[in-house]
Amino acid sequence: MLFVTQEFLIFFLVVALVYWLIPANWRMMWLIASSVFFYATWNFVFTFHLFFVVGINYVVMEIYKIHRKKWIFITLQIANVANIGVFKYYYLVMDFLGVVLGADWLRESSLRMQDRLDGHEILLPLAISFYTFQIMSYGIDIYRGQYTKQHTFREVFLFKSFFPQLIAGPIMRSSELLPQIQKMDEFNPPSSQQTERALWLIISGIVKKMLIADQMTGALIPFLTGNPADFPSHLVWIYTLGCVAMLYADFSAYTDLARGTGLLLGFEIPLNFKAPLFMHSVSEFWRRWHLTFSRWIRDYIYIPLGGSHVPEYRNYINLVITFFIGGLWHGASYTFVLWGILTGLILSAESFAFRRGWKEWPDALPGRILRVALTYLIFLPSTVFFFGKGMSWCGAAVVQMFSFDFSGPVPAGFNILGYGILGVFFFHLVDEWPERFAALRKYDRWLLPAGGFALILAMTQFAGPGKDFFYFQF
Repeated sequence: MLFVTQEFLIFFLVVALVYWLIPANWRMMWLIASSVFFYATWNFVFTFHLFFVVGINYVVMEIYKIHRKKWIFITLQIANVANIGVFKYYYLVMDFLGVVLGADWLRESSLRMQDRLDGHEILLPLAISFYTFQIMSYGIDIYRGQYTKQHTFREVFLFKSFFPQLIAGPIMRSSELLPQIQKMDEFNPPSSQQTERALWLIISGIVKKMLIADQMTGALIPFLTGNPADFPSHLVWIYTLGCVAMLYADFSAYTDLARGTGLLLGFEIPLNFKAPLFMHSVSEFWRRWHLTFSRWIRDYIYIPLGGSHVPEYRNYINLVITFFIGGLWHGASYTFVLWGILTGLILSAESFAFRRGWKEWPDALPGRILRVALTYLIFLPSTVFFFGKGMSWCGAAVVQMFSFDFSGPVPAGFNILGYGILGVFFFHLVDEWPERFAALRKYDRWLLPAGGFALILAMTQFAGPGKDFFYFQF
């Protein structure tokens, strides 16, 4: 059930209406039932897996609270990693062994096909990366003593299954969502200001998804499914920028919808993007992009490795290890692994340069333009490995970027890509300078109906089979 479908609209209206009408002490069970139903519309069987993962983590951490034995906590986290490892990385590991041993039958395509024929192909549970990270943070925070409140299993299960942010985040911490769950009996229906804010978030999400991301996806197909060598060099750069802009529109749309629907139920869900393409460095990009993921890998991987409070060379190793794991989290493929390693190396190179004065370049306009240009010159080739369909395709795309071959026709639909990038630019302006758009609030009585009309137009004129949100695969 996609957020941008009429089915979800009906589902949410029923959930919200019943939620505010029933006795307050029934709200938790109603949201749990609604969240389980929402997840079951994707795959009923995997709801049992979700219940099992949350149940095991809750029970083991309750045992840990009693005995305070380190091995209990470590065993649980090994089990969490093993769980996601089997479901997500089994075929990647076997494929790697197949390459090393020269055994074709171990290669992913052959092994997966044979498993499918035998009826025991390992399928990936929807959102396993997201809910694994979130439930692991629950245990880690308790182990570190950073979160000490007592919770029932119902509260912890809702913490992980809360449907607005279940599938693609934001990745919320115990201290962010569990206190809200404990106080939900005291929630009042949203005020007019909260409703207005929620509706704007929902309208923003639908516009980003249906009018920008989905349209850009269609325009990107010739590039992503074709041979990069057939495209002029400058178009490969623009298409790669279009891929990043499309992903921003798609993923931030989900976040806006999650925040808007959550707010209508009384919950505050954190911001996940802050104009990431207005970056002056790749490290700044990660302070603006997928904020809850960046925070997770920083606090639970990078800092425990020693962070930046170690010798300089160790800091660079820590960055590479952190983003290597981040690449694996995104997907079980060699391209994601290489993307993670490249990102870690780029951040290490930036850190090396910043320590030696690169940050002190003149802040005048020419210096800022040069910094942005150099940042994109490094950033865009590395992102090819995030979107590419294979190592050979990615390699061809990077080579073509620097071939300086500007001959060749402009593919059909390229103008849609340009319009999409402009749309993303507009939303970046709103995110970067919200106070400059705050003056428009006095026109809300006209703007909200206009936004509602755009919403209805998007859901009718652009409705189709529906494109999954990109991050659903993670």
